[in-house]
Amino acid sequence: MPAGGRASAAAAVVVEVDVEDDKKKEDKAKGWRTEAAEEEDERDFSDDDAATERKLAESRRRREAMMKEKKEAMMKFCNEEKKEGDDDDAVLARTTSKVDGAEDGGDAPAAGGKAEVKEVDEATRAKKREVQNFVVQAKKEEEAAGDMFDILNDAKALKGGKAGQAAAIGVTGASGDDWDDGEGYYIAKVGEVLEDRYSIYETLAGRGVFSNVVKAKDKKERNEDGHHPNVAIKIIRSNDMMKKAAEKEVEILQLLNSQDKKNQKHVVRLLDTFYYRKHIFLVFECMWDDLRAAVKKYTKNKGMTLTAVKAYSKQLLIGVRHMHKCNIVHADLKPDNILISESNNIVKLCDFGTAIDLKDITISPYLMSRFYRPPEVILGCEYGIAVDVWALACTLAEIFTGKTLLMGKTNNDQLKRIMDLKGKIPVKVIKKGFVWKQHFDDNLDFKYEDKDKLTGEPVMRILTDNNAKRDMKEICLERVGKEKTQSQDQDDQRYVKSSIHYADLLDKMLSLNPENRLTAEDALKHHFLADHVPPNSKGTSDKRR
Repeated sequence: MPAGGRASAAAAVVVEVDVEDDKKKEDKAKGWRTEAAEEEDERDFSDDDAATERKLAESRRRREAMMKEKKEAMMKFCNEEKKEGDDDDAVLARTTSKVDGAEDGGDAPAAGGKAEVKEVDEATRAKKREVQNFVVQAKKEEEAAGDMFDILNDAKALKGGKAGQAAAIGVTGASGDDWDDGEGYYIAKVGEVLEDRYSIYETLAGRGVFSNVVKAKDKKERNEDGHHPNVAIKIIRSNDMMKKAAEKEVEILQLLNSQDKKNQKHVVRLLDTFYYRKHIFLVFECMWDDLRAAVKKYTKNKGMTLTAVKAYSKQLLIGVRHMHKCNIVHADLKPDNILISESNNIVKLCDFGTAIDLKDITISPYLMSRFYRPPEVILGCEYGIAVDVWALACTLAEIFTGKTLLMGKTNNDQLKRIMDLKGKIPVKVIKKGFVWKQHFDDNLDFKYEDKDKLTGEPVMRILTDNNAKRDMKEICLERVGKEKTQSQDQDDQRYVKSSIHYADLLDKMLSLNPENRLTAEDALKHHFLADHVPPNSKGTSDKRR
């Protein structure tokens, strides 16, 4: 056979194998989804996905034409609908309901086909909005409960409760109470084997609002050295809405992974999914830990070296660029949601529980973790991919300095800290927000919700001076230290110069106007990422990573 023919035949075989593998994965995914759905009746069982997609696309185009009118209506309602005791989400929920209702009550479609399209579109939108609102509300409640970084308490809570019942997990006929705690978390047991494949060796690898994480050995696979590889298994709480949120997360991960065949885009790999004892299990590649743990363990919260930060910055921007090319917004980037390999040379984005497709975005002032929340989110603006760039900049500043960049106690306090760093928020950004009057008066002076120093009672202070009090350059050079900034040594001077370049990158990623904020694509072209970072001091690198 000619060389060209052999190549074509080989290519055909590869394609055929890929198709078979994809089909197997698709069948498996359908399997666990079907099993999980047996307890629910609110699913769309349409057998013509292509037709439904065409209808949705057509309906979305019509809706885009209405957005300007709808936005003006929402602004009007938001300014009129505030009631005593309401928070921002309550106003937005009531406003959205009224405006959507007014829209639905308009002229009837001229043809039955159009009415059917609208019904499909509204039903799909309602389901996605319901899940996203549930996710955001759960995150909000978690934030209000206390210290968002108190992971140790989470581990203790997970270990407590019904831990004494964990011994019953291995009994096939055990009741639900034997494997779940009072909040619907799965109580795993060391030595337990899931799916006749995954043998659990660590039960307290992590815990969040929607799930707990265990580590296991994959008994059906072997590494190059012949050992069974480690995997991390995310176990979704036994709750109908959390199951729906998990299905959304799986779809997003499958999309991102499928567009990254060579595993070079720095997004964690989803390896497997299954349904067991009323829980959805997501199996991931196993990394060492998250970036917050790495900063604490390796640097004692003093911050990583600029060389390490540069390498991680480039990898994470590649990951964010990949997400945004797929029209996915992560919406919760922070050190906790970035994994680091055991060798410390690779970082990957993880935890896509809050992630959302751009076309399905719902507005909430409580989207994202507060310390990483950009001004447009707090003000209730329509948002996009720029929110991830802001959150990533806060994260990168944190791993370099060892300190959280913006630690607001409330949304209002967060806005003040943002302006202390970046100056007054532009008028055009303020007035795009549906809840801007919660934070600014008619003169656009800031309404700061302070506490009286003597009585401790809440007081409202009108702040007219909202100029920046410090900047990123100052923060980065403070981390570098006076010894280096005042040194005449050439290596020290180059290191200081690189730190200033890094501050410039972060400053541009933290633009108050999301339209002017660097994209991940643009950030990757910044001179800091192109320049060589010299050793930390006179030819020797700092021991801190």
